[in-house]
Amino acid sequence: MTPCLRATCAAALALVALPAGAVTVNIVNGSQQLQLRVGATGGTISLVTFTVPAANAGNGTPIVGTTNAAAGSAQGASFPACPANNVRVWARARSPVANSRTATLQVNSSGNLTSGGNAIPFTDFDWITSSGPEIPSGNFSGSATQTLMSFQNSREVGMCLQFRFLNTTVYPSGTYNGQLTFNLNMP
Repeated sequence: MTPCLRATCAAALALVALPAGAVTVNIVNGSQQLQLRVGATGGTISLVTFTVPAANAGNGTPIVGTTNAAAGSAQGASFPACPANNVRVWARARSPVANSRTATLQVNSSGNLTSGGNAIPFTDFDWITSSGPEIPSGNFSGSATQTLMSFQNSREVGMCLQFRFLNTTVYPSGTYNGQLTFNLNMP
């Protein structure tokens, strides 16, 4: 990853889900640096897929999303691979000693998953964080700027998230696709 002032990563969802394990590592102060990884490395968009059996549609039992192992792969020695069907979220913010700053991770969940003319809002999804307080488990708010966490510079944070479709509404059958966008900023 290359240093940048603003990092943007995207994770696509084919129908819903995410859990997480968290660790915070202090790093050496130095030149300004901001890095973000959501899912697989190398700029690949990680897909999370949800399959809702017709007999269970709308019954209120959350459906856990599935993804491939690359979505939760390790991020160096400090951040081992996530459990199956989890997505790795890793952020790094560094700044000179004399310039203490706060980095903020946000997600844009203002869109919908769509199939033809049908839509499922991202507010019908949540995530489970496997450990740590960095990103507590929660629901997507539908906001373009939902704050997931903030942390002081000269740190790396990593967690594993498992996404779930809440399954409280019966939607028309189909293959729904949508995309969440994560932004890491350090003004």
